Amino acid sequence: MNPNSKTELRLKDRQRAEAAAAIAAAAEEVFAARGLREAKMEEIASRAGVSVGTVYNHYEDRDALLRELIEGRRAELARKLDGALEQARALPFREQLRHFCRTVFEHFEDHRRFLAITLQADTANLEQPSEGMREVKARAAAVVERGLQQKALRPLGKELWSMFLLGSVRAVLVHELKHPGKLGVSERADAVVDFFLGGAAA
Repeated sequence: MNPNSKTELRLKDRQRAEAAAAIAAAAEEVFAARGLREAKMEEIASRAGVSVGTVYNHYEDRDALLRELIEGRRAELARKLDGALEQARALPFREQLRHFCRTVFEHFEDHRRFLAITLQADTANLEQPSEGMREVKARAAAVVERGLQQKALRPLGKELWSMFLLGSVRAVLVHELKHPGKLGVSERADAVVDFFLGGAAA
């Protein structure tokens, strides 16, 4: 292969990646604005600045695009959680837990418009969680395991702790959807940590 062909291939790869990123960003906006059922591929293409054919070159149909978008955002969150947990490894459990919660809330702050869709998709698939949701659950289980190792969590009932943690995080996310901006990211993280470690008893 001559150098010109290699340059051409790299250019095409870059253009394809840029188009995919533009489509994902546009899809996030359209799904958030129109809902899961009303979003149209034509509007996504228009917002992305590409033809409808280009969108279909990347995705078989609207459902495939939505699945890919949800999984992509969840994979991104899983990577962020890995980084946060590694960074906090030597800290006391309360701080590790705070890092976990804060990372989740910061991620959804970056993708606020998409938050409602993600929560809808989770509710619709409680019995068959997506690969991305399993990844997030695995990170919650990992941080809980650290709490058990540090004896910051009691072993009795330990099989429920990661679900309780995720349930608390989800409750705060739903609250944020209904009351945007009422609590800052740090306040949200602190609320989950305090509730998870102390409960609601007076």
